[in-house]
Amino acid sequence: MRNLLFTLHKYTGLITGLLLVVIGLSGSLLVFHEGLDESLNPQLMTQGKSTLPLNDIVANAEAELGRKALRIEPAQAPGSPHTLRFFAPPGEPGPIQVSVSPYTGEVLAIRTWGDYLMTWIYSLHYTLLSGEIGEIVVGVLGLCLLGFCLTGVYLWWPTGKRKGKWRRNLTIKRGAGTYRLHFDLHQVIGIYFLPVLLVVAFSGVTLIFPTQVAALVDTVLPLEKRPSPSSTLPDTPGAPSLSPQQSLDIARTVFPQAPLIRLDFPRNETGSYSLAFNRDGEPWQHYGASRIWVDQYSGEVLAVWDAPNVAAGSQFMIWQFPLHNGDALGMPGRIIVLISGLTPLLFFITGTYMWWQKRQLRLQAQRRKLARQQAR
Repeated sequence: MRNLLFTLHKYTGLITGLLLVVIGLSGSLLVFHEGLDESLNPQLMTQGKSTLPLNDIVANAEAELGRKALRIEPAQAPGSPHTLRFFAPPGEPGPIQVSVSPYTGEVLAIRTWGDYLMTWIYSLHYTLLSGEIGEIVVGVLGLCLLGFCLTGVYLWWPTGKRKGKWRRNLTIKRGAGTYRLHFDLHQVIGIYFLPVLLVVAFSGVTLIFPTQVAALVDTVLPLEKRPSPSSTLPDTPGAPSLSPQQSLDIARTVFPQAPLIRLDFPRNETGSYSLAFNRDGEPWQHYGASRIWVDQYSGEVLAVWDAPNVAAGSQFMIWQFPLHNGDALGMPGRIIVLISGLTPLLFFITGTYMWWQKRQLRLQAQRRKLARQQAR
């Protein structure tokens, strides 16, 4: 069994290693993607004393593009812009994103999702720039990473003559040669980062295959279906819809103190406003898992999804993304996840070096054997 698992661990790592390196490094960059994007694009930052009403921000962006917006993500920090999303024209890699100053209403940037650097890196991380097929490949690679974690800890565990010798497997021996250094780095870093890699791998698989993972979770923990209500058409044809600000004012009666993270506008005449809030008790710090749906005509609150109080299985699913990017543990969690994204590179370098050195030794032994046979 040990030899079989070792062979699987080795050759699967050699085959998938480079792709896991790409996913790991891109994931590290995405841990602080918002801050990096603003640093790379200083024109997005703006200053002012008072902010404009939400309706003015939306109207300015829609006038600039000449079409209706899909949603708005209000600025979460002083100086940051509001971001509005619009449908992309045919042939574009993603939706159009418009950055608007909260203070002046000026349109600061119009960019296509997937064309600018941080979203390109996100697409690389999530789909390997290959659409739905690439997304499935990334999910399979996440399963491979889970396999590496499980087989790695099995191979690391001291058995036989090494039974009970934990120190040797938990420390890096100095001055023992290049091969031993690579071997120690591979197994020691692997065992210390094992909990993080297990969480990152499992949560990544969950994000790619949420339906399948939810079905498994449902066998153990209860799940709640998230609402998707529709607005009721008014009796009077052509009746006006509520403004975004009006929908927010209504939602505030339910979550008066929670920060608004995102406001999705109705997509059609029966669509509803969907407002995402960041509630106390959520695992996220930079995302709104709690939602309120508001009828676009009557202003009735159609449904509430209070993330901290949903069923246990739904809670488990909600936790996966903030665990994946480290947000669930604040700044320390983000730093840990950032560092963990570098480990596939270390494992690939050390693993490839050990495989190559053993291969060279085998080739040398075969050549010596052949030379002896020829000498006879």
